[in-house]
Amino acid sequence: MYTMKKIISLFPVLLMIIILGSCTVYKKSVPQAGVQAQVNINLNDLEYIKDVKGTATQSYVLGLPIGGTKYKSGVVANYAGSLPSLPSVSERGVNTAMYNALQSASDADFILPLSMEIQSNRMFMGREDSIVVKAKAFKIKKQ
Repeated sequence: MYTMKKIISLFPVLLMIIILGSCTVYKKSVPQAGVQAQVNINLNDLEYIKDVKGTATQSYVLGLPIGGTKYKSGVVANYAGSLPSLPSVSERGVNTAMYNALQSASDADFILPLSMEIQSNRMFMGREDSIVVKAKAFKIKKQ
């Protein structure tokens, strides 16, 4: 029969089997290739839709974003040879304002940012930013 010492000595082994056997890890990756593609678009290929404006409010406590919109963002990337974009679009409030600007012209393919205004209200251990992004919305003409 099993003695108490045998049961206690099997306990760490059973615990390790349960811990290691119950972990499931899923990974998905896309390898990065050194391929460069360029699309040449002239103003004749574009249809101006309208001027758009996006606004957002974002709070920060000790430099960390608190509240605001987490999962909706519009980012303007600045690649070599492209049009100049907004500086430092890594902040959540700016990304949310860009998203709101793009959403205000639902039939637009892209927006060209023109200006950004940030009003910061500083508080003890934090701040609240009110962001306004002004841009022009364009659509690619169908040929």
